[in-house]
Amino acid sequence: MQLSPLQSRLAASLAASLFLLALYLLLFSPNVALAAELPVDSYELGDAPHEIGIVLQGAASYEPEFDLFDRSIIGRAPPGVATLENNKPKALNLQPGTTACYMVEKSTIFGNDGSGNARKVEGKKDGSSTGGASSRFSDKVSKTLYLSANACLQPHFAGSNDTKSSPPQLILSISNSTEDGCQKPSNDPKDAGVTLFEEGAAMYSLNATGDIYVGITAPNVSSDFQGVYNFEVAASLTGYFHWYQKGDAAELLWMDSDSTSALLVTRNLTENEADIRRIMDQEPPYELFVSKKDSAATNGLKHSACGLQHTAQITANNLSNSQLNSPVRTGMTLRGPGSFPKQQFYFVSLNASSSYTGTLVKKSNVTAHEKREVGDFGLGSVVFEATEFQTVSATNCKVVTDLEFCNEIQYAVPGNDKKFNSTALAKAYDDYAKNMYANFETVMMQIPCEASRTSLYSLARNCDDCKAAYKKWLCTVSIPRCEDFASSNQFALTRNAGQAFPNGTQLPDDVRNPLVALPYSNASRNTFIDSEIQPGPYKEVLPCEDICYEVVQSCPAKIGFNCPRPHLMSFAYSYGQRDTNGSTVSCNYPGEARTPMSAARNLLPDLILLSGVSTAAAMMLG
Repeated sequence: MQLSPLQSRLAASLAASLFLLALYLLLFSPNVALAAELPVDSYELGDAPHEIGIVLQGAASYEPEFDLFDRSIIGRAPPGVATLENNKPKALNLQPGTTACYMVEKSTIFGNDGSGNARKVEGKKDGSSTGGASSRFSDKVSKTLYLSANACLQPHFAGSNDTKSSPPQLILSISNSTEDGCQKPSNDPKDAGVTLFEEGAAMYSLNATGDIYVGITAPNVSSDFQGVYNFEVAASLTGYFHWYQKGDAAELLWMDSDSTSALLVTRNLTENEADIRRIMDQEPPYELFVSKKDSAATNGLKHSACGLQHTAQITANNLSNSQLNSPVRTGMTLRGPGSFPKQQFYFVSLNASSSYTGTLVKKSNVTAHEKREVGDFGLGSVVFEATEFQTVSATNCKVVTDLEFCNEIQYAVPGNDKKFNSTALAKAYDDYAKNMYANFETVMMQIPCEASRTSLYSLARNCDDCKAAYKKWLCTVSIPRCEDFASSNQFALTRNAGQAFPNGTQLPDDVRNPLVALPYSNASRNTFIDSEIQPGPYKEVLPCEDICYEVVQSCPAKIGFNCPRPHLMSFAYSYGQRDTNGSTVSCNYPGEARTPMSAARNLLPDLILLSGVSTAAAMMLG
């Protein structure tokens, strides 16, 4: 039967009404909504060590932004709780006795669909997780969440006594509920999720399966302290945004120092030749914060990047290079063994006979007020273990660096303030070594260096190896490493005892007379030093024996280069041997740092075959 036009319109209207009714029941039925609700999320704590501190009550009260809008629009965080996003730090002032609360939402951890690169939490039959935290479902997925914080400021001591005490450290608490994580952080040593800041830094990792709450508590302080705490906190899915790096091998190496200057360099930033140009074209990656060792300003903040920035006595970075009368210069350099990139810090205007600590910090690429670039990871700061260094009292040893010819020389050398500043002193030594090398090049012209490899003097070495080894030896013996005459280094040899100091004074007769009777103590290794530099009495760290042996191994016997035998008198005042414990510089090798376990030791030649090298006569550089 064919419908009339009116009947057709009525049938269409009825079908549309039934469709809308079915859609309403599907979307808004209470039973359907209850069936779709997710259970309360739980989390599994990671294996990070925890320290328990005393937690004082008193939660900070601050209103959320956009409180006029519905929670579905601004996020799931409850009132008074700020959200943390991936690799986006947040900073806040915090009064003593209060707590700030943050939330890392599940959508931040897993993405808006609640999924991502997650793994299942293995559950027991009774429903609990293997990590010890409660879990209602064995099919939960988890993701490692890295939480870190730095204290940037802390209350300062305003008492009357001369104490160097610091205020108590902040407390970091982690939970999957606001009640435990923010408002009432635990002080029970048996409870997990609580850690005390250590020297202004806290790091905590966990396997998260849902929303995570982060509390930062500022403990109460005595009336002797005034001011507020300031901190920066961040969450990351790739690693700690704030990182304190511990380790046996220092990242910052103390090369040498004199009475007012010090030279420090980082380890090689790469040893891949393909990366050298790229790294040298970039901005230096590190900042260095230096304070006197007895300074109390950095106490409680020594592991915090922003804390050091606010409290260190000297800051070395790109900005310090352009500041008038800056006490430090920094920049990238290829000088030193291997010619690999490293960052150098050269300090001037330091105090004599003083001890300092230098803390190297990898600069953060983002701050609490900047936005993270998409796909950019590893943006946070890294604080490395501090390096100690000292200045000396004597003024006739001077640090030189940036030599043109002897480009591996970076240490204190015999000097004379009355005749040379540091730049002129470096040039005088460099020119002397360069002139001496010209004589060697004349000798090498007699060697058929262009011959085929099978016709050369060695199948293992060539003329380029010989030239490099000879240059290293020549620079090291021409530019000796200097130590204060009063140095207690048992490996250092007294030199030039008979000459007056630059200020005109001489050693006491009872000290000078026995030394003058010894030829090697009455003069320097090179007459050039005594006649041109005139440093007065000093001590020399002798060149390492393997520098001489390298020349013997690398050069043709025809040039007549020989090394003295160990245990002979000529060897004792010409070369030194390495001390096995590495606690001091027992002999001088280019790039040898005063920091124990220096990177230079990793670049030394193989000494296995050197023990068999012996010669008939000693060679002295006149």
